[in-house]
This record gives sequence, structure tokens and C-alpha cells, in this order.
Amino acid sequence: MPNYWVVRAGDDIQGEVESRSLIGIGWQDVGDFGALSLEQLKQKIFEAYPHQSPNKRGSIVGQLHRFREIDVGDIVLTPIKSTRQILIGRVTGPYRHDPQPERDRLANTRNVEWIRTDVFRDDVTLPLRSSLGGEMTVFSVNRHADEIAQLAGELPIQWADAIEEEDTAVESGNTDIERARAIEEDARQRIADLILGRQFDGHEFEWLIAALLKAMGFKIIREPQPGADGGVDIIAAPDVFGFEQPRIIVQVKHQAGRVGLDVVQRLNGTLGPGEKGLLVSTGGFAAGTERQAGPNITLLDGQKVVDYFIEYYESIPSEYKAKVPLKRVYLPVPPDEIAG
Repeated sequence: MPNYWVVRAGDDIQGEVESRSLIGIGWQDVGDFGALSLEQLKQKIFEAYPHQSPNKRGSIVGQLHRFREIDVGDIVLTPIKSTRQILIGRVTGPYRHDPQPERDRLANTRNVEWIRTDVFRDDVTLPLRSSLGGEMTVFSVNRHADEIAQLAGELPIQWADAIEEEDTAVESGNTDIERARAIEEDARQRIADLILGRQFDGHEFEWLIAALLKAMGFKIIREPQPGADGGVDIIAAPDVFGFEQPRIIVQVKHQAGRVGLDVVQRLNGTLGPGEKGLLVSTGGFAAGTERQAGPNITLLDGQKVVDYFIEYYESIPSEYKAKVPLKRVYLPVPPDEIAG
């Protein structure tokens, strides 16, 4: 009977985990920890991160210990923030350490066979979606075994007495600051679900982007139109008449899949003198798209839309505040994060 895990992918490797069929975590400074006893692992963490708090070091120990305890055949979920995908795979290889990785988060890896790459946050229940939040890199989701088994195409299984393992003996618990960060990240993902989810169809999402541009101080001189638009969904400008430059030609793609180079090329072909392009894609962008866009086209993925929506929320038109109702809350931050 397999166990079920979430293994997050760092922002710097989210574009690679699917194509390279792997899961990876960082903490390169610890070295190869595969054969260490639990006490030896604790000592390694202390030596590598002597200035971290005991709680933080305990959290690192717990996550590294869980990563190496994952068995071949276990099922792993890897959320991809930029596309809102939830990759579901079966672990096919043992723990492996690379002493000279391309980047830190590829220092410790395991091979997987991706079973599903077409599952998105909207496709899972709210309890599982909530479990995917938080800050930890590796944790058990055994209590959602039935749902994950169904998503993976397996028969529903009996899973009596399944428990979450976030708070194990090897992990001494999160600090108040870490819990606050977990709350903040969970809240942000819930906001992303509201903005990027299925409550807005393609045309309604174009109007949401127009509302966001208004909140940012731009004037909308061409609103979203129903039907064929010739690749131009919105035209915005610094002034109401569109006399000031640059005029912004906006194309909006509200879809699950990544936008490719062909879309960038078509948008570039619509730009005239004094015009800039803005390409919005909730599904993110294919490799090489940013380079193809050049200086005249700005790319905005779904996560950046969420960032701007939160930043300019107070100026968002009321009808869209009603569709995405938010309330400001305050969370404590560590002293070293406070600007001087």
C-alpha cells in the first residue's frame, strides 16, 4: 500500500520537474544525508545552519528525513504555482545526492513517473487544496489517500487510521512566524483560486484584467469585445484619449496550458509605432517565450496577476471586489525582514 506525499518544487526548478521526471529539494549545505542516522542528521543540520533557531532546524530535519523515507512506489504530488497544476507521480528511484548540482534545489532528488499532469487546483476538493498550502517542502497527505488514488487512476483504497505526519518526533514544530507565513501562503493560494479559477470564463477574465489596469491608473480606450478580436482584447493608454504613449495592446489567455512562441509573434505583429504589448496568460509561458517577447512585450502570468490584484485591491472597481471579496489582516514578521 503506497504512502502519499507532497514534495514542493522551488520556483527555480518548477519548469523542469515535469520534463525531467524528478522531484528535488535543496539544503545542499547538508551534503549526502541518505545513510545518516537521525542523530547524525540532526548534527549535520546544526553544523550547516548554526544560526537558525532550534525550531527551524527541527523543521529541516523533519523534511529531509521524510524525503529519504519516501519509498519506491509511493505517490507524490508536486504543485506548480505558475500554472496551478498539481503533478501526480509514482516514485521510481531511490534518494540521490548530487554534490555539484545545477542549482541548490536539485542537490537531492528522486526519479518519478508522472501519472497525471492535467490536474489543476480547481479539480481537487477544498480539503486537499488546503493541505497543499503552507510552507513545508515535504509532508504526508495520507488522509487524502482515497481522493489522490482516484485522481491517479487507481481504484479507491481502504485507508483506516491514516494520520498526517507534519508534526512528527523528528520535527519540533514551527515557530509563530513560520505559522504566520503558512497562513499567508494559504490565503494567497485561496485568492489565486478566486481570481484564476473557473468562476471567470475567458471573456469575463478579460474584463477583470481591464478592471486591474484601471486600478493601476491606465485608461481603457478599447474594452473587451465579444467574439473574434483579431488578437487584441484590450487597448489601454496613460490618457483617456489614447494620445500619450505608449498605448498598450493587451491580449489575454485564460487557459490551463502554457502560451507558446506563436502567440507572442502574433501579438508583436499587431504593434504599431508608439505601442507596447501586454500578454496575460493564466497558464504561464513556454520555455523561450520571454526571450522571444523582447523589450516591446511584457508577459504577465497568473501569479503576477494575483500579486498586482492584491497590491491594487483598494482601487479595484466595486463589482470585481464583490466577486473577489478580500479582507486585510496583519501578521507578525521577523525583525530582519523589516526595512530600516
